[in-house]
Amino acid sequence: MKKLLLLSLVLVISGLIFAGGMAEGKETVVWWHHMPLDGAQGKLFQKYMEEFEAKNPDIDVVMESIPHAQYITKLPTAIAAGEAPDLFGLSYRQLYTYYENGVLTPMDRIAFDAAGVTSLEELKKQWAPGALEVYQVGDNYYGLPFQFNIYAYVINTKHFKEAGLDPDKDYPKTWDEVYEVAQKLVIKKDGRIVRQAISFPFVHSAAWYMLELEPIMREQEGSILNEDQTESLVNSEAGIKAMEEIKRRFDLGVADKDIAAVLDYYNEGFPKGEFSMIIGGNWGPPRWYINFPDITEEGDFKAIPYPTYPGKSTAISTTSWAWVVFSRSEHKEAAWKLTNYITSMPSRNIIETGDIIPRAGWSETEGAKTIPQAKFWEEMLQYSVPLANFKKYPEVSEPLKRAMQDILLSGKDIKTTLDAVKKEIDMALED
Repeated sequence: MKKLLLLSLVLVISGLIFAGGMAEGKETVVWWHHMPLDGAQGKLFQKYMEEFEAKNPDIDVVMESIPHAQYITKLPTAIAAGEAPDLFGLSYRQLYTYYENGVLTPMDRIAFDAAGVTSLEELKKQWAPGALEVYQVGDNYYGLPFQFNIYAYVINTKHFKEAGLDPDKDYPKTWDEVYEVAQKLVIKKDGRIVRQAISFPFVHSAAWYMLELEPIMREQEGSILNEDQTESLVNSEAGIKAMEEIKRRFDLGVADKDIAAVLDYYNEGFPKGEFSMIIGGNWGPPRWYINFPDITEEGDFKAIPYPTYPGKSTAISTTSWAWVVFSRSEHKEAAWKLTNYITSMPSRNIIETGDIIPRAGWSETEGAKTIPQAKFWEEMLQYSVPLANFKKYPEVSEPLKRAMQDILLSGKDIKTTLDAVKKEIDMALED
């Protein structure tokens, strides 16, 4: 009898748990991301999920945090097996691959309804100019950005003042001015550089090499690949001139390749004052002020437009991640509704994570006050394109990284090296 009563009790409890977990009439949305749950983003995503469920009692959200290294392999495996989440984060560099594989849901009436608009044009007005275009293929748009990085030049204002320069007036506007100013900023002792004016991100990923090369080519109306991405143009006149421009820092003695080859360019070298000018992102200064309170003071760094050639427009790069909806999801309406909610609070997102959600007017929010020169960064968007937006990113960027190392570190001839890497890239693009 006791066993029968115990079994009955278990069945009753199990039924209650099942009914609670699979609430009748509820819709379940599966959401994947690559942010650690104990990190700022992961903690905020948990709050977003709980708030969304409270506002939408007919929807359950199942959120899974997957470490980045596993995420980039688990996601395509799940898609191939037909087990993809309804909503997941996607880097813009993967957009073409996932689009061509039919994985992505284009924004349509369902997405517009979720955002409270009736058309794509109305939706675009909710976002900063150019933000949604990063996730555009043809006439369709596929994602809402949740992490948006804007790059320009950043200078060390202390170094400028020490050299008798006014950082608000004397910052370089052209490439010639970069090297004129650099001659005043570099510090040498016994004929050797002890503080570089400019450095180079040798120890970092290929993306940082592209941040150096691609904008200079764009200023000359050139590009790394042709329009349909079937051929490399890196050995064009624009490519050769861009490499010559980059190499000038070493030729003129305002940078030391031996120092640069081992320097943590972005995370330590620049904020610690080991050189004076850098290609930097909007997230840099806030992070540096937090990480190096004994070294930096508010105002030590100033963002400026990317230097250019006389008569040419500056060229700015962006990188980003966006939320996208799986094309075979049975819960697209709920997924788009969740997507709109978790991208609708740019000020809060900046305050709690430091990441920009590029909604219209984000730079005027309370959160933006925690980002020095927020308005400047938003203004730079009009000159921006996504960095190295190649359909075959590794096949293009990695050979170019090796070629740039050969030129800058080993002194190999620019044209000969670029001719050779063009052939390697072209062969990869044919596959």
